[in-house]
Amino acid sequence: MSSNILPAWATFIWPVSLALIGLCGSPALNGLAETVHRRHLESPAIPHRARWLAIVTALLFGLAGWRFGLTLRTGVSCFYVAVLILVTATDLEHRLIPNRFILPAILFALVAGFIATWMTWKASLLGGAVGLVFFAVAYVLAAVVYPGKIGLGMGDVTLATFIGLAVGFPGAIVAVVLGVLMGGLVSVLLLVTRRVTLQSALPYGPYLVVGGLVAMFWGQAILKWYLRM
Repeated sequence: MSSNILPAWATFIWPVSLALIGLCGSPALNGLAETVHRRHLESPAIPHRARWLAIVTALLFGLAGWRFGLTLRTGVSCFYVAVLILVTATDLEHRLIPNRFILPAILFALVAGFIATWMTWKASLLGGAVGLVFFAVAYVLAAVVYPGKIGLGMGDVTLATFIGLAVGFPGAIVAVVLGVLMGGLVSVLLLVTRRVTLQSALPYGPYLVVGGLVAMFWGQAILKWYLRM
């Protein structure tokens, strides 16, 4: 019986430990978000940003530990989670995904793709290509359809590229489809309730982030479920 209890305790302790690490590390993310906010004081900061950053980081770090165990994948996933949380904060506050955050993250994901054991480097590169091409095309179309207005930004293109590299192929398809569906649904709801107008600029990054997180943790399960249907 004791041989069964120990793995159960280990399975419990590891996610909790990672959650505490995420909680203790969240002030660093808040500090980085604050440096961006100080340069763009014309937009208000998210109320209680430090608090929700701490909660979300702890929960997602714990989820990574629960899903992937004591593995390299867990550590890499925690880094990806930290980047996604940070750019969500900056995009919500200022419609900005800073290159100084996302470009090093893309470089990290490129290198990680070659040492990952949970997917091949070809899958990582193909996932990055899916994110890059889809949102680059969407960026151009938005500029043509809404000339002179802010549609998608280049930050959305680089974010989609990063997510694609992080989740690989075909996970990138799950991330893109979910991001587009959620973004479209929320935009329609806001228009119907007259919270925004067709001229309003809405941050698209958070929807991509949610799609990327779902693909990171459950992408394979979603694809298997879809194919069975």
